[in-house]
Amino acid sequence: MKVLTFKLRFIFTSVIVALFQANSVLAEKNSSRVNIKNPTLLESTWIMPQVSIFMPSELTLSSPTFNVAYGKQFPSLTQAGFAALTPLFNWGGVRILSSTKVGFSYKAGLLEINPSNGAKITESMRLYWVPLSLGAKFIYTLPHFPFIKPSLTLGGGTHWFYQSGSLSGANQSFWVPYYYFTPALSFLEGTAPTDWFGGFTFGVTYQSSLSSIQNISGVSFDMGINILL
Repeated sequence: MKVLTFKLRFIFTSVIVALFQANSVLAEKNSSRVNIKNPTLLESTWIMPQVSIFMPSELTLSSPTFNVAYGKQFPSLTQAGFAALTPLFNWGGVRILSSTKVGFSYKAGLLEINPSNGAKITESMRLYWVPLSLGAKFIYTLPHFPFIKPSLTLGGGTHWFYQSGSLSGANQSFWVPYYYFTPALSFLEGTAPTDWFGGFTFGVTYQSSLSSIQNISGVSFDMGINILL
């Protein structure tokens, strides 16, 4: 898991450095247009299809009969997601948007299960995961690099988990409230009013559950494509 995390961080760093260099060239070529009002990410409603790799530090689902420590047996989970963002207002030099997100992840395998009244057993289990959330996204435009936009998203919501298997009592669903925050960078944004492509967004999401029974926490590496409406 440490090797995978290192590789992911190296890939993210390499991509961000390459995009930063590309945006520096674009900024120089468009220096005469810096004062043009940007009608894209700061003014438009946009959607963002997203792919994330979640690295759980804790992902344990508990029932009265047994618990399954998915996080110890699945080093990572790939998640497809979709976000809708709507501009709300300006706060100083920061643009504030509402963020609505939904995702989906699926994982299956032979897992170690801990019954409440017996020895550990191994069974085939399937896990379906749908996170739902609302949040506020704060975007800032760098004065000398208008094509790079750092942002921070703060929000919360609920995870819906459904686990199934051949073990008696395995088929159960769980609703788990959680909070999250996501620092991110957006690159290669269009500048014309007719542009539909709003660039790419790379972020790192930190999340943790608010349940005293179900324990979910970890970090995800996110990549999204911004589509302007």
